[in-house]
Amino acid sequence: MEKYNLDKLLDEFEQLKGQFIITINHTVERLIAIGDDDEDYYWVTWDGKDLHWSSCAGRIIPLKGYLKDGDYNELIRLAKLNHFDSILSFEEFSRFLQDYISKYPKNHKILTRLYF
Repeated sequence: MEKYNLDKLLDEFEQLKGQFIITINHTVERLIAIGDDDEDYYWVTWDGKDLHWSSCAGRIIPLKGYLKDGDYNELIRLAKLNHFDSILSFEEFSRFLQDYISKYPKNHKILTRLYF
């Protein structure tokens, strides 16, 4: 994709980073980064235990501001009880994440800071 498209994706990411979204696979996950594999840009999402990469050519649907506040807050409450980034210590989660990302193919890059 062209740099123009990346700039637009980064603007959209800036608005939604760290929020729960509905992915192209119809799952509710947190949008945590933008990735690149030299062929495409990707929405990088977190389901609490795994990172998922979905082409930015596909749509994501934001939930914050569209769900009732109580319903969105329930997603946050459940994440705090179940997601590795909340239940592991900072050191344990950092080691888990470094190990996880180290297994990516060499051409996979995270372009933004990770927002958990």
